[in-house]
Amino acid sequence: MARFIAIGKVAGWDNLEKFTADLKSTEKWRIDARTTITTVFALEDGRMIAECHTPDKAEFEAWLKKVGFAVESLTQMKHIAKAGDIWKC
Repeated sequence: MARFIAIGKVAGWDNLEKFTADLKSTEKWRIDARTTITTVFALEDGRMIAECHTPDKAEFEAWLKKVGFAVESLTQMKHIAKAGDIWKC
């Protein structure tokens, strides 16, 4: 399954309470049975990094638009190293 990373900003997500309210419940990040927002990082500079596993990039793009994510870049991952494990995407 393809993985994508988006970098950008979402108004208010630098506030932990709003970030929590907007992302805490499963329906906020589980788009359907095959598409999931797996991680959202809030960076010190106000930008966000969101990761999505999906067979259809359009699903991730729709979620980004829905939450008001001002996308600076949206890129498919090629391969990953995480805690010593390495795999091709």
